[in-house]
Amino acid sequence: MKFSSAGKGKEKSSKQGNRRLHGIFYVLALQMIQTARGSGTPRNPVFYEYYIRKVAEGKTKPQAIICIMRRLVNIIYGMLKTKTEYRMPVVSKDKVI
Repeated sequence: MKFSSAGKGKEKSSKQGNRRLHGIFYVLALQMIQTARGSGTPRNPVFYEYYIRKVAEGKTKPQAIICIMRRLVNIIYGMLKTKTEYRMPVVSKDKVI
């Protein structure tokens, strides 16, 4: 996040929000895009494809991880609101998510 005035300023992280919760979601986001060493298969193919798509759109890798964090927050909030469990979406080979 850029904090500036009249074109002068510094690039630094926002201190708003719960920093512990931010750290937890950061680790979760990294777990979602983690791939196996030998085979290279992603732990969660849906989030991995989303990550690759965001990087291809021009986001930096840290920005793409923040996008995944936001998506995780929305999914978990929806699960808590509707009292449902997480169901992994079905990914077909020809369909791009």
